[in-house]
Amino acid sequence: MFILLTGDSAAGTAEPGRFPPKAEADFIWWGITTPGMRSSLCRGPLTHPVLIPRAARFLADFPTLVVRCGSIDAPLCPYMETGAQPGGDPAAGTALHGAQLLWDSGFSLGRLLAGLCGRLVIGESCPGNGVTSRLILRALGYRADALEDLPSGDEGPSPWERASSRLGIRPGDLIGRGFEAAIELGDPVLVTAAAITAGAMGGPDILLSGGLPMLAVSAILRDLGEKGRISISTTTRTEEDLGGAFGAISKLLDLQVQLADIGDVPDGAGASGAVLLSGKYDITPERVLQRAEYLRHEISDQGSRSGEGEQ
Repeated sequence: MFILLTGDSAAGTAEPGRFPPKAEADFIWWGITTPGMRSSLCRGPLTHPVLIPRAARFLADFPTLVVRCGSIDAPLCPYMETGAQPGGDPAAGTALHGAQLLWDSGFSLGRLLAGLCGRLVIGESCPGNGVTSRLILRALGYRADALEDLPSGDEGPSPWERASSRLGIRPGDLIGRGFEAAIELGDPVLVTAAAITAGAMGGPDILLSGGLPMLAVSAILRDLGEKGRISISTTTRTEEDLGGAFGAISKLLDLQVQLADIGDVPDGAGASGAVLLSGKYDITPERVLQRAEYLRHEISDQGSRSGEGEQ
């Protein structure tokens, strides 16, 4: 089963090539596009991650579940509601409220899914989690160039400087306090992903699909004492962009790493996991890429005629 977790965080904006959670969920499920999304998808080379899980799902027809965990807008497609609030800005105050209830909900969902399927692939759509994942990893003592301060958007202090000043911490000060790190610095998607994984651990094969956000999820789990097998995937482009941080941190966390070679497409919206899951249905990465490219042309043609995306 492919799971897309949708949430929002006030910590930052969407990564390049990404769209709002509602838009990514509806596109993966229905093929629906908004005008702004449509024009972006059809420009330049194939670099939008959301095209990959849509193409993979179309070809492999694997079971898919959208879980809304703190997204501002609900998708049009069928989804499961957790009741989570959007994440706040860690620099301004506690990022998550009701985190224990969110953990309990995610853990129960993981236990349920463990009895229903033999394989879970967990992807994410959460603007701002590029910041929250870096903050958590730094607070839990992980070091890499990719975790250095993100631009603050102005000439003031960086996100880490502001959040760490609020909490009075230095890098590594929250080791052994992983759940506190998630509450103070994280977002609802990271907590939900960790909780689902913990709940399903020991049952199905679980693959955390993504770059730094899923490293942060793994770091939370390890800090909480989870010693079971954790598998993580990313695309070769994201691995290269992280400059060795992905491999180095994965090794420290004792993760089973899988790479999806899909050219210049960065990870996001579960792209790497969707490609690897498609392989279980005898769908090659090349076929997924071909379908994704076809989708782009189809969206462009349909948009020029009627303003509709793929249905």
